[in-house]
Amino acid sequence: MFTAFLRFYKSGISCEQFDIGHPVVPDEIWGRYLIPVQAPILHGISTAKQLFEVVKEIIKMVAFWRESLWYFAGCPCDKCMTAGNIDNSNYKYSFEDVEDIFSHLHSISSRNNYRDRERPEWVYFYDIEEEVTMIKSSSLAKFLYATLDLCTDKTEQLKGQNGTFVLSDNIKNFVHDDTRFELDEYFNIINKEGKLKGYPVIPMENMVVTVMEDYIIALGRICGFEEYKKERELIRERHNRESELLFPIAQFLWKEEVCPDQFELLVKALLEREPNVKSVRRPAPINQGDKGRDLIIEWNVINEYMSDTTPPRKLIKVVGQCKSGKSTIGKGKVLDIRDTVETHNSQGFFLAVNTQISAALTEKLESLLSQGIWTSWWNRDDIEMRLSKNQDLIPMFPNVLTSKDQVKFVDRED
Repeated sequence: MFTAFLRFYKSGISCEQFDIGHPVVPDEIWGRYLIPVQAPILHGISTAKQLFEVVKEIIKMVAFWRESLWYFAGCPCDKCMTAGNIDNSNYKYSFEDVEDIFSHLHSISSRNNYRDRERPEWVYFYDIEEEVTMIKSSSLAKFLYATLDLCTDKTEQLKGQNGTFVLSDNIKNFVHDDTRFELDEYFNIINKEGKLKGYPVIPMENMVVTVMEDYIIALGRICGFEEYKKERELIRERHNRESELLFPIAQFLWKEEVCPDQFELLVKALLEREPNVKSVRRPAPINQGDKGRDLIIEWNVINEYMSDTTPPRKLIKVVGQCKSGKSTIGKGKVLDIRDTVETHNSQGFFLAVNTQISAALTEKLESLLSQGIWTSWWNRDDIEMRLSKNQDLIPMFPNVLTSKDQVKFVDRED
């Protein structure tokens, strides 16, 4: 109830949840750790005053949750229970209700928790093996519906390749198709009379919660930010492939004065998408004392000494330089390559230019190979070829280049 509330209250918090086992009783759930993972409320704290304000907001948030929960479910303190002549050994619903719904889809394992209460009015069943929780409670269901109305962020659902993105302004989750199909099966069982048109999905980092009439169902499934990033990467790859095939760029428009810093960042972004590049980092900001290195790259290259005891590829450290200009880049712009490689204890050299490299510089780079230094370079054509496959990067570097042909979408007619 609490983590579902947090997911949609104000800026939102998406939590991971972990069971705390009872120290004595086997398979008895004694408590649960709640670990905020996506917590925009904690972003940007740099002063004690800001921290104090956030702590106050958290206290108010918890107090509001408690009061609103007991508004729907009734206060469970001893005084209120006595005044209402309520005995929590009594219960309204039978366990058969929730067990019957669960057993339609799963066999009940030997590891489970169950409980009944009159306040809050509920029957609770948790199968530890299947990571499925079912609660039957009209009051808690009403509270959960009310919680969804608290959401101030605009929440959108977007279909991915393997599931559905659930995107709020500040929180990003992803629900796999298998998880959604499982929820659909529960919905079909509960909604036999067709009263419900659908059900809400409340995803968190490692759990997804929904409410269907008087039933609350929680599945222990991975739905967090890491899954969102994995699926987003698949969409990015598909988008770039579709753009390359369906909306090819006829012409790139390079700036007459290319920004050196943005050009270096563009090369870094393209390198990070190369299949054999493990990592890329900038050791120093542009125009500072970096001793001839703009980028440090870890690159998987072909092992020229491959044998039955050595792998076909090896990981090497490569020094990268980025040179921008209005004309061909010659030998005079790239000096002391061998010294630069040795200074940084590297085994390779990489050069990227926004124009072309001269014949003399090409010969110089090729000669490094005979000296045992792995060497590679990109000119304008090489960069444009890679950008045509990674069109999402183009708008990020407006001071380097743009494209003549942009994909334009028009609104449909009403």
